[in-house]
Amino acid sequence: LFRLEGVEAATDWALMQLRSRLNHFLSQLESQLESGKRLVICCARGGDRSRHVVQFLCDMGHAAAQLIDGYRGYRTVVRQQLRKVDFPCLFVVDGLTGTGKTRLLREIARSRPLQILDLEGFAEHRSSMLGDVGLNPASQKRFESRLYRHWLQQRGQSGWTLVEAESRKVGNREIPLSLWKQMQAAPKIQLTASMKTRCQILEEDYQTAGGWEPLIERLQSLGPHSDYSPSEMNRLCEKLAAGEVHEVAEDLLVNHYDPRYQHQMDPQRLLHTFEVKDAPLLAVEVIRFLDAQSVGVPDDQKS
Repeated sequence: LFRLEGVEAATDWALMQLRSRLNHFLSQLESQLESGKRLVICCARGGDRSRHVVQFLCDMGHAAAQLIDGYRGYRTVVRQQLRKVDFPCLFVVDGLTGTGKTRLLREIARSRPLQILDLEGFAEHRSSMLGDVGLNPASQKRFESRLYRHWLQQRGQSGWTLVEAESRKVGNREIPLSLWKQMQAAPKIQLTASMKTRCQILEEDYQTAGGWEPLIERLQSLGPHSDYSPSEMNRLCEKLAAGEVHEVAEDLLVNHYDPRYQHQMDPQRLLHTFEVKDAPLLAVEVIRFLDAQSVGVPDDQKS
């Protein structure tokens, strides 16, 4: 229509379509409109589509703005910034599977949200063989947007940042190279826990609203991609179905996770080891330790 009849005809048609779906459109925006915050509307390139919607919302008395250059322009900015992103005074928390590294981050985030870089939270993936069970992993674009937003919020803040040790990917989401290189050079703290505690943490983390069936289905789908033979995998699934969760967790830790990840832990950058017992108390201890450590970190190691 734009090509055949011009801008005015295309605009009139678009406005007519918008009016016909007005109630549905406003219902989708209801929670944002009620928050009182200014809405930012975008289309692909920041053209007439988003401009007319912004004008429409403003005419109705709602605070709205158009995203300059649209979503494509936004993505260009995100990619450019993430190539050089850095987090001053970065520390890495390491430890075997089930020691509660992610729990520690989220406990600290209750009081120091800007000092925690929760990559697994951004990716909605536990960054392991079974890391997507019960979750809805984010796309690479959403992962990058969340990381970029966190970096913007934290930029200019003083103090340390704590991130969990990861490979280059969290699930299938790739960590920006600049950040990953910084993580590989950052000083570490390490968590340790008894096998009983680790099994309990895994049991709590992987139980879903659907019981253990999602985990059983995920294990069965691994097939030749796992370290287990078909008969061994069937045995694990049968134990899960029978409620023998602790035994399955210990089997996975001893025969899969520990052999795979233990050799990756670098003792040369290790500053301190914490034993996991009480999560809130551990968070207080780690905060105190990192506060003391960051005071003495040279400026050339803070980025």
